[in-house]
Amino acid sequence: MNVALILSGGTGTRFGSELPKQYQILAGKEVISYSIEALKKESIVIVTDKESIKRLSETYGVTCIEGGATRNESLKKGLDYIKVTYSICQKIFINEAARPFLTADLVDLYLKYLDGYDAVITAQYITDSLGRNGEVVTDRSEYYLIQAPEAFRFDLLYRYFKADSPITATVQQLPAERKVMRYFDFKRNIKITYKEDLQYAEQFISK
Repeated sequence: MNVALILSGGTGTRFGSELPKQYQILAGKEVISYSIEALKKESIVIVTDKESIKRLSETYGVTCIEGGATRNESLKKGLDYIKVTYSICQKIFINEAARPFLTADLVDLYLKYLDGYDAVITAQYITDSLGRNGEVVTDRSEYYLIQAPEAFRFDLLYRYFKADSPITATVQQLPAERKVMRYFDFKRNIKITYKEDLQYAEQFISK
């Protein structure tokens, strides 16, 4: 069994609005709705703030639970809920509600990769020049960005993931011997963080 987890606890501070970025309107629909639509073949759990639980549940007909103060705390609450409610869960797909360009085909691809890997992460090559304190020249080819969406063998992630870990990249909490697929071909993985990002996303959708 596969379960999808959508993290939707952002407050919209950087976006500069009382309405969180994931509930802003993008091409006539809430930003979060794009993730829900892409994941509709799976059982969906949304981790969100207490005030949004009832509205999201009624609007989209999905399970919603209250998150924590940090991303890691919210993710752990989601994992705990899935462990109890979906005891036969084998694979988990995780996305952030502010990333609206997820597709059903990409979800299927990541879950398929888990037949041979412990984890699948979205990775992006660094195309700008990169600097590091104390270095004159930094080789950017040695680094890459880690983003949601991501997918994991559920039992492995549940065993090692800690809410109080200072590590922000989920995959880095797994043991060193884990087998990870780094997927570099999700080029249009825009995250709505600032108002300009919403305008940028509108341009892509309208094409």
